Amino acid sequence: MFGLNGNRNRLLNICFALMDSLLIFGAYVLANYVRSGQDQFNTANSNYAVLKVMAIVCVVQMAFYYFDLYDPNTCRGRKKMFILMLEAIVASSVVLGVIYYLVPFLGIGREAFALSLALILIFTYLWRISFIGWSKTKALKERVLIVGTGALAMKIKKEISENGYDGFEIVGFVDENRENIGENI
Repeated sequence: MFGLNGNRNRLLNICFALMDSLLIFGAYVLANYVRSGQDQFNTANSNYAVLKVMAIVCVVQMAFYYFDLYDPNTCRGRKKMFILMLEAIVASSVVLGVIYYLVPFLGIGREAFALSLALILIFTYLWRISFIGWSKTKALKERVLIVGTGALAMKIKKEISENGYDGFEIVGFVDENRENIGENI
């Protein structure tokens, strides 16, 4: 997802996936609340509610994963990300439809199903846009000092600069030659 390696990035990945899960859960609960009303909300969703939510969360997150929505290069363009998210929602609706056909007690109403998928798309898209903006702040960037000034160092700089690794800030280069101090590379 948003990082290369390291414990800090793994923690960020886990937090990102947990936030996705919470948003999917919230969209499902809100859709059921809107569909059934306040007085019927508690009794209408008591049968297998945990399994229903787990099925929706797992299927949608798997679709996001298979549509590369946890890849930082995919999330650079808002339009491309929205189209991929829409495709992932459509694919997850097909998979959930098959699950609901095979295991009928997991099914939810059509109105709640459609509304929850629309809310999932809206909530997760807005979350990703805000996360991308938040991750570009200087406080979250990891400072990188590149050792060397040769061709490999230039390749590393180019990879970081051009391929979507916004979580890194190149602070400089280290070289053995004292004549290169202060030169622009």
